[in-house]
Amino acid sequence: MTAIVLHPEIEEALDRHAPVVVLESAVLTTGLPNRPWESNWDRAALTRAVPDWDPEAPLASELQHRMEQSVRDHGCVPCTTALIEGRLHLGIDSADARRLMSEGLGHKVASTTLAMGMGTGRSAGTTVSAALDACTLLRNRVEHDAWAPVLATGGIGGVHRGWSQRPDISADLMALSRTRACVVSAGSKSILDMTATLELLESIAVPVLGWRTDRWPAFTSSPPADTPSVESIDDLQDLGRICSHHWQDLGKSSAILLANPLATELTLEHEEMERLIAAAEDDATARGLDGAARTPFVLGWIADRTGGRSVAANLALLLSNARRAAEAASMLAGPHLANP
Repeated sequence: MTAIVLHPEIEEALDRHAPVVVLESAVLTTGLPNRPWESNWDRAALTRAVPDWDPEAPLASELQHRMEQSVRDHGCVPCTTALIEGRLHLGIDSADARRLMSEGLGHKVASTTLAMGMGTGRSAGTTVSAALDACTLLRNRVEHDAWAPVLATGGIGGVHRGWSQRPDISADLMALSRTRACVVSAGSKSILDMTATLELLESIAVPVLGWRTDRWPAFTSSPPADTPSVESIDDLQDLGRICSHHWQDLGKSSAILLANPLATELTLEHEEMERLIAAAEDDATARGLDGAARTPFVLGWIADRTGGRSVAANLALLLSNARRAAEAASMLAGPHLANP
């Protein structure tokens, strides 16, 4: 039995050099509950963020369907990555998705733990770093050197707060430094040290561009006054030229990160989020939570304290990133690559 399962739709897309948008799945197994909108959460916040969302629909399942559909609506092929019973799936169908969210609930794998998960027959969602490993596998199957996948996520992992006392740094960053892909995210998760994360991205030679913004987005919260600046672009043709120079002319192997900010009216106030993060981190420390268990706990803690507003913002952010990634993938493929 092969350890890598390439979905037939993805195989066909690769054969014709079609635009592919890779999706991580840790958000489905650890980032969002696969149950309907909580009864004590604010439904008005959900309606503002995603007007046509059914509050009775399981959050993770509905998100997975909507992100893939958004990619298809923009003429691209969605490739959700997932570890199911020890096999890395590059593209999943509805039955695979149900198995993932049943057997993989509460579990995720990064590039550092992917082989262990495969060797032990585990089911788990893929983080950004594991999804970037999938991007490499996809690129290895395409003969045209100019072809590159686009990956859509919510916010990348990065440098955790308190890193000077405990150097907790996500594997996402090093994966970005070695993978040729365009990654669309709303900055880094707001529970991280955003400035340190951006500085480290510069140190490991990962170009960061802001989509119609010159400031590093703060995930679901409004950016603070001292938010680091990034290079702004407002035309996807510029992104295409930058990618071509970076990968083709300069021979670079690192990703290019496109920071796509959440709509201002949907963000949570920075000061409020800072207070919540500090309290959630203190509670996580008191409970002895560390490593992979810490981030889901903190995000869930904040969701309850905001009445679901942080969850609604996260849904809107993920769907926006999927749309932007599909637009980027369509442009990067271009008529010189994709067959009619």
